Amino acid sequence: MNLLLKAEGAVTPSCSKSHITYTLHLHKECGELHVEFAYEPKTLDDEARSEQLIEEGFRQFILEEHRPSYNWRDFLPLQNLLTLSLDDENGFRGAGHRHDPVQHLVVTTEEASPGLVPGVFPRGQLQVMINIHCVVTDECRYRLQIWEGGGDR
Repeated sequence: MNLLLKAEGAVTPSCSKSHITYTLHLHKECGELHVEFAYEPKTLDDEARSEQLIEEGFRQFILEEHRPSYNWRDFLPLQNLLTLSLDDENGFRGAGHRHDPVQHLVVTTEEASPGLVPGVFPRGQLQVMINIHCVVTDECRYRLQIWEGGGDR
């Protein structure tokens, strides 16, 4: 196992619809890559804040005459959503756009986690992008670890 990156950080609602990119340099081809990604909290547990955000969304996206047919509680719980995508020297290597707040993704020469493309990562730059779709809590913390080689860190 060769640890390539260990990072953590926090994002806020102002970060929604943005990205954080970590660029690694692979000094040689990599035939097995592991990515462990986690973020928390997943849900907004403040009901009053949830109602406020949902009502703002109604005003922004639903015509006034249609709003009475919607119940804000039908949209609970509101959730943070952070996902990952990978690019190497040859271009797009896939995206793990899933809702799980804890993920372990693997790419080998023969197999890959759903959404990712199997094969060797060439020598050169590897970009791992955290796609921050939506942050509804005051803060959402994330942890990212990337290593090459065997499955154990």
